[in-house]
Amino acid sequence: MINKDYEQTGLLYFTLPAKRGSGSDISNTYAFTTGKHWYIIDTSCGKKRYRELKEFLKYKNNYTILCTHYHNDHIANNGRLVHNSGKIFYHPNARSKIRNLRTNATGQILMMYRELDKKGFLKRMGYFSDGFIDFMLKRKFTSEYVMIPVLLIATYFFSISNIGRIYPGINHIEFFDENKKIKVNLNGLETAGWLIDEGIYAIETPGHSDCHVMYYWSDKKILFTGDALNFLTPNDIQFGEIQSTMESQKMILKIADKENILMICQGHYIPLENNKAIVEYISDTIAKHEHVYNKLKNFLNQDNIYLGFDELYNRICGMDDSVIQKLLKITFPRSTLVFLDVYLLKVIKETMIKNNFPEKEICAEDGNKI
Repeated sequence: MINKDYEQTGLLYFTLPAKRGSGSDISNTYAFTTGKHWYIIDTSCGKKRYRELKEFLKYKNNYTILCTHYHNDHIANNGRLVHNSGKIFYHPNARSKIRNLRTNATGQILMMYRELDKKGFLKRMGYFSDGFIDFMLKRKFTSEYVMIPVLLIATYFFSISNIGRIYPGINHIEFFDENKKIKVNLNGLETAGWLIDEGIYAIETPGHSDCHVMYYWSDKKILFTGDALNFLTPNDIQFGEIQSTMESQKMILKIADKENILMICQGHYIPLENNKAIVEYISDTIAKHEHVYNKLKNFLNQDNIYLGFDELYNRICGMDDSVIQKLLKITFPRSTLVFLDVYLLKVIKETMIKNNFPEKEICAEDGNKI
């Protein structure tokens, strides 16, 4: 559904009608014009969004597609919406990902299976019966050589049903050039990024993934933050990173304050207006991330960090903490925006490195090392 609430600013966006006011499992699409050129941020996925954007772009031949990151729900429609001479821009770290974009779904799940406790992970997925899980994990052959293709097929069809086909538009893709990266000076605050057009910047915001960028339309004081402010992030076991997430969010807060940002447009939520409300929102997001991070980090010590992963995860789930309990209600598979088990794994690995714990294998309850 096209939303014209902000049309007076030159901004239009596309969202799921049933999800307005709450997080949508597929991303929003934003479109804005400088008067001479249109920019489309994240074409999203699925036939419905494709048809809406196709109709909107029918008589527009002068537009560029900008991607916040490589996740399927943000970019699947790129290839069938780009015009003949059009371009699709990504961060250079997406270069290794674009020829196999489906792995954002299948690869993530397979990596979770390998690195988390297998039995607990399969149970949380909810795809398979307890009897099937017990049978497959009983022997190493079925656990390591049969379950992998079964899981690959299951997640592939899950991805197809939720995302649809992926049209990468390989021949139209360009990557922001590292050699053309500039220091973007925003009222005395310097950050790294690229100048796209007069008053339009791509700014690096790694963490949610290593190829995440946000876009800044300085004339209108609008930030398109993609998934950089999602709570809880990172949810990407392959390319997400906790400390980068926190640094990016703090940088976004500084920009919002210094530049008197009037609107933030996120990947999965309705736009937020009013600088005071924006600063408060970002500050609250940072505080919640720090709360969960510190809660998990303080829980992990040399005595319990070597417990089976599922034992640790179950203890975290049993915490009398309102923020963690809220996350449990929306964590995967209830939502694809929050992966509390992935986040815990990242905290465990980081804690071992930071505290110089002895190099002892962390084993899951099934005896597989993490």
